[in-house]
Amino acid sequence: MEIDLSQKLRAALTNLGPTFIKVGQQLSIRPDLISPTVLYELQRLCDAVPPFDDKVAMKVLAQDLASKKKAGIDSVFEEMPRLVASASLGQVYKAITKESKQQVAIKIQRPDILEIVTLDLFLLLSYGKVVDKFCSLVTNQIPYHEAFLNGFAHGAFMELNYRAEAANQIYFREELHSRFNSGKKKVVVPRVHEQFTTNRVLVSEWIEGIPLAQAPEQQIRQLIPIGVELFLCQLLDIGKFHSDPHPGNLYVTKSDDGTPTLCLLDFGLVADVDENARNAMTRAIVNLLQGDYDTLIAHDAKHLGFLPHDMDVTELKPVLKTILKKGLLEAGSNLHDRKRSLMAISNELNEVFFKHPFSVPPFFALVTRGLGLLEGIALKGDPSFDIFQASFPYAKRKAIDMFSVKDYTNISRGMLARHRTESI
Repeated sequence: MEIDLSQKLRAALTNLGPTFIKVGQQLSIRPDLISPTVLYELQRLCDAVPPFDDKVAMKVLAQDLASKKKAGIDSVFEEMPRLVASASLGQVYKAITKESKQQVAIKIQRPDILEIVTLDLFLLLSYGKVVDKFCSLVTNQIPYHEAFLNGFAHGAFMELNYRAEAANQIYFREELHSRFNSGKKKVVVPRVHEQFTTNRVLVSEWIEGIPLAQAPEQQIRQLIPIGVELFLCQLLDIGKFHSDPHPGNLYVTKSDDGTPTLCLLDFGLVADVDENARNAMTRAIVNLLQGDYDTLIAHDAKHLGFLPHDMDVTELKPVLKTILKKGLLEAGSNLHDRKRSLMAISNELNEVFFKHPFSVPPFFALVTRGLGLLEGIALKGDPSFDIFQASFPYAKRKAIDMFSVKDYTNISRGMLARHRTESI
């Protein structure tokens, strides 16, 4: 019964179109919310969307090559590109360039996708307005659904501009190469072939590999710490954040020496995180790791935009401390343990969100998606994996950069005291 319903859900999301497929992709990285059967079906949305006709795709490619290079497909590639994957907004072909003999991935946009996405977003925005009005009437929450969906709409339209995606990919390749290019700590971003790239066609270096989620357990254990640092680096340092982290976008490939290496793919959806937000998030992570919940609630939650700056948090502190301590830290990063812990305090949690004017910053959802993806994959290789402990080394280095030596010494003592207490 569950298998049948899961297959029908996947089919329904596929039939509803690209925007709803992306909703399913987001759910596919949440094993704490849905059963393994449903999870398996939704994960197939990431790489098994019905393709459109190759003739249509080749017509788009031919038109854009003629416009950009004044050349045809047969003069640019050794043979007709071969379909390898179909995604929600386009499909990917594999080919070899005639001039350089390099293998490339060619992403070609779906026909009429702009009109389809525009209609989907109109419906979602209409829904967001209704939800905001309802929440304003029955809760003290600050309305945020419409604003969040407007941000999502902006990102969706940017994702349909492959030139913008190419620029993002080039930026990440340069920034990550300077930070992850030594020894075992290495991250690959495919090179863009700008001479063939247009608004509807993106040509990149071909990457041979498999999704990290399908890698052997030993490789997962080896690469997850690098993955955690990769996402924290984006959040706290680079200032741009990969906003579409799903299992199909995080690959394992091999370096020249045969070493398993992480590869980050698909840069159509990227969020900017300004310096103030980066610094506020660093302070929040440090305060969370050292167990300073008072500062986290009274200061960080306001600076990150969760609570109004003038709000009195005296009443909030006890229940939020319980949520943070029992629901997150003491439960570790085992998703099932955490789910049980959060269920035990669900009544308090619901009361907090309905009674107080909480607002969820858009980038926070992206952060939880990225780290949630890594957490879910990591638990396959190591059931005792703890996302908080894995985040500690990078948070420590970032804190040293931000704070004075004296301040960091005090912070470090607090962190060590908390870790010793938890290990007893």
